[in-house]
Order: sequence, then structure tokens, then C-alpha cells
Amino acid sequence: MGLKYPGKWKFEGIGIEIPQSAVAAFVDIMVKIADGKKPVVEQFKAAFGNLSSSTSYGWAVSDLTSAADQAASNVAVFIENIWKGIEWAAEEGCIVPSNEYINKLLNENSVPLRIEPPNLIFVDAEAAIADSFEDANIETIPAIVPTFVLGDKLGEGGYGVVYRATRTTKVAKFEFALKILDPSPFVDDYEKAVKRFQKEVRILQSLHHRAIVPYYEAGITKDNKPYVVMPLIEGLNLCDACQSKGVEFTILTFIEILRALEYAHKADIIHRDLKPSNILVRDSDSQPIILDFGSAYTLDQMDTKTLTTQAVGTVGYIPSEILCNPKKRSPLHDIYSCGIMLYESFAGFKPDPANYQSIEAIRPDCKGLDSVIQHAIAGEHERIVSAEKFSRALINLNNEL
Repeated sequence: MGLKYPGKWKFEGIGIEIPQSAVAAFVDIMVKIADGKKPVVEQFKAAFGNLSSSTSYGWAVSDLTSAADQAASNVAVFIENIWKGIEWAAEEGCIVPSNEYINKLLNENSVPLRIEPPNLIFVDAEAAIADSFEDANIETIPAIVPTFVLGDKLGEGGYGVVYRATRTTKVAKFEFALKILDPSPFVDDYEKAVKRFQKEVRILQSLHHRAIVPYYEAGITKDNKPYVVMPLIEGLNLCDACQSKGVEFTILTFIEILRALEYAHKADIIHRDLKPSNILVRDSDSQPIILDFGSAYTLDQMDTKTLTTQAVGTVGYIPSEILCNPKKRSPLHDIYSCGIMLYESFAGFKPDPANYQSIEAIRPDCKGLDSVIQHAIAGEHERIVSAEKFSRALINLNNEL
């Protein structure tokens, strides 16, 4: 009974959660197997650790759904629980799906596991990144998950290179943005770096906001370089998008950005590399989307081993207190960067905090904006204390204008 797999998977997981789409699909399978029989649903519940007895069939299905949702954080244990329930149901004479059907669902939901009874194995699909369609040779690739084929370079920074990436299935071609982190932090201590990368990806997966780009997938290439897959966003960078628009558009855009940062800061995550090229304004609906949390820092993980002596960010958007002491970690870093970008979006160039030139003198239609910007780029102890207060100041200014 059950499946065999490395013991560390049970306690440490494999670095990903099972997607909600897969959870829903497997709950649907369990309900179909039960075919209205409450004892079968109860057995599936027991496989997920819920040993209580539900009062009716409907409540049993509801309790099973809840138990499955709670188990989604460890995909290996989740699949093991499903398989235990299927094996029991088969012994009871229920009609059950084959392991190949289960594998098909895992593949469709990009879960890199495969059932080969009595074993649960890891599908090495994470290295399936090809430089061209010639290299990809889709028909001969043994991986269960289709290959990403890298296309044009979309951007490059200190933390890696972003490519347009295509993944071809039997149904259609899909385009993504794929970032390969390089230089790779996996050189000195590979195992430690993998665990840290897993933790960082899980943290960023927890951010669900319309103005923050989601991560679709993450993995390690054959060259031991970490990569992340994101939606391909068609749009202009923040400053270019705002240059052709009016004052209200720019202010409302920054309010949206600051609300996203407020959300991230409340989760103890700061970005640390906000600049116009890391915020795209989507063509289709003018939604600003913050990209590249590659230098993001989780405040509650601060310790002497993770602190560095090199300031993270881009020159011109880093506040003076960080340049003086790179070990400082604070949301004030992001607030300062937003103040610089707000000025730049109107003036076309970055301000000099020590020799501030009035934005109103450059743009008479920006009356009242100077006080807000100066407060945002002020010294550490005089700066606006939160993204929420920064956005409120812009809301009040917009109402006045």
C-alpha cells in the first residue's frame, strides 16, 4: 500500500505546492470514484488525515475538499494520499483511474512527479530549456513537461537575463517571460543555494496582487542556474508609459504601485530594486505590474549570515542610508525609489535630493507634487514612513487637482 519516495520529500517537500487547479481535479476524481457512497469519501478523508465522521454525503465531500486544500503544501504527500485512497477503493470494487491517467493530470498541471507503482518519481523536466527550436526537437525530448524554447532577449540586469520563451504542446504554443539568474549563486554551496532558492520562490508565490507579477514555474537548468517563468507582459516601462499621459494618469498609476508595495511590506517583503524598467504598464488595460523581485528581502529572515556588505539595487534609486550601510533593510528603501521614479516620470530625469529642482517649475500642471516627492526622498528619519501614507498623500493631491 502507498508509494515509495525519498524520505526527505515527506518532511521537506520538493520545493513546490500542488496548484489549486490540480487539487480541484483530484478532488473531482475522488468524488467520481465514490459515486455517491459516503464510506468511500470517508476513506479518502482518512487518507488525508481527517478521521472525523461527516454527518452526510454532502458534508463528507466538503470536508474532503478542505482536507485536500490543507495538504496542498506538500505535493509528494498529497499524491501519496490520493494513491492510498485509490488503492483502497480498488480493493472495495470501485472503478478507479489508472496511474497513467493520474500522471496525465500531473503533467497537465506542471507537477514534476510521476507514479510508477510502487514508486513516486521526480520527472527531470526542469532542465528542459533549449536555445532554439532546432535544439528542442520536441518529438525526441523524454521529459513529461514540454520544453521551453528561448527566443529574443527581453531584458538584462545584475541578477540575470529575461528571454521570451515558447512552450509547445499538442494543442498550441504558449509564450512566457523566462528569467535565468546569472551569475548563478549556486557555485559555492549548491545544496544550500537550492534550499534558499526554494524558500524565496515560495515566499514570492505567496504574493497575490494584480500589480505584482506572478511566478508560474521555477527550477534549475542543467548548468545549475535557477530560473523563473512569468507571464509575458506587453507594455512600456513606467516612465515611458507616463511620459505620454496626463498628471492624473501618472498619479493613479503610482497609487496602484504603492498599494502593491503596501501589500508586500505587510507580508514583510521589500523589493529593493525598484526602477522604471522593473515596472511595466500593460498595453491592454494600463495596469502597472511590478517585476523582478529577484533582490527582494524578507524581513523576518534577517540574520548575520544573510546580510551583505554590498548595497542591493540600482544607483540613483538607492537611498543614502543604504549606500552608507548596506546591512540596513527597510521598506523605506522602496519608498525612496518610488519618490525618485515619480519625479522622473514627470520631469524625464532623476532628481538630486541634495539640490532639488522644483517639478512645478518644469511642469506647471504638477502643482503640489513637490512637497510629496521631497517627503518621499528625504533623509531616513524625515521620509514618509509607509507606502500606505505615500499613496494617501497622492490620493489627496489628486483630489485637489
